Amino acid sequence: MAVAALEAARRRIATADTEQSLVTAAAEAREAVSVAIDARAGAASIAVAWSAVARTALTTATRLITTGGNHWYASGSVGRGDALPGSDLETLMVRSPGVTAESALAQAVEVHELLACCGFPADDNGAVASRVRFNRTAQDWAVSIGRWASDAAADRGVVMIGLLADAVPVSAGLDGGADLREQAGIAARAHPAALAAMLQDATFARAYVPSRLRALAGGDSGVDIKHAAVDPVVRIARWAALSCGSDALLTAERIAAAAGTRYLDPDDARALAKCHAIGSSIRWRMRAAHWPLDGQADDRVDLSELSPQDRTALRSIGRELTGVRRKLDYLASTSTFSTW
Repeated sequence: MAVAALEAARRRIATADTEQSLVTAAAEAREAVSVAIDARAGAASIAVAWSAVARTALTTATRLITTGGNHWYASGSVGRGDALPGSDLETLMVRSPGVTAESALAQAVEVHELLACCGFPADDNGAVASRVRFNRTAQDWAVSIGRWASDAAADRGVVMIGLLADAVPVSAGLDGGADLREQAGIAARAHPAALAAMLQDATFARAYVPSRLRALAGGDSGVDIKHAAVDPVVRIARWAALSCGSDALLTAERIAAAAGTRYLDPDDARALAKCHAIGSSIRWRMRAAHWPLDGQADDRVDLSELSPQDRTALRSIGRELTGVRRKLDYLASTSTFSTW
């Protein structure tokens, strides 16, 4: 199996008993990526395997460094299981009441420093447990989740609900309490305005695949594959899964769970699944061609550097996403997504 070497490396990371042995095991995981590339492993299988590697590295790092019963979560692409090698790591912490904020934040800094040495860079937008916003007690999280759901436009509520919807616990035990993802889902569904805000965010176009005419006339033929072809699907799938009450994490599974519901008709679901699969595949081939990566992964590329088939595929994704966005925006203006 092409990803067997990655799984073997993950097991070594899980059993690492010192910081140095963790760094060594993580280096073996990066070498295993080259093995998977040579075996032409597909983007989907690589993403699942690498996400598991990153989550295990976080678990081991927290075990080696932290004390006091804090609970850690991986979020973002690593939490969902969509992370490709080179992706950054978003983390959240539920701080034990017996641990001071200063101590928990200091421990989180050490954890991320160790993970950086292992080749798992922290989120470049700062969504990490070493920041106060992402490091709270269970009570503080519960109060904040309720506030974000009731007024998603304030205090970056849409962003925070999205992070929580992707959050997966990587440390032991939650003392019988509901985890952050479950709390966020319940709160969002209790406030239709929060889901409406998430849909509005999901359908907002942050990047485009340049058309042939635009590339020729303006000379702008660069495209960020993540933001133009992959991230829009991730956001729509997250909204749809939250709306229909699915606990799926993988983007493909979220789309499948919502397909045929009032939130996503089967044709749109098929289009989104295809866009995500093809966009992720092109993105992975770009990274694989430059592996090992030198620093943070860059998903921006000039269309001229891609094969004609990939250029055609990206432009097709752009058209499909535009159509789905417009349709969802229209449906949001009707009572289609209402639960009453």
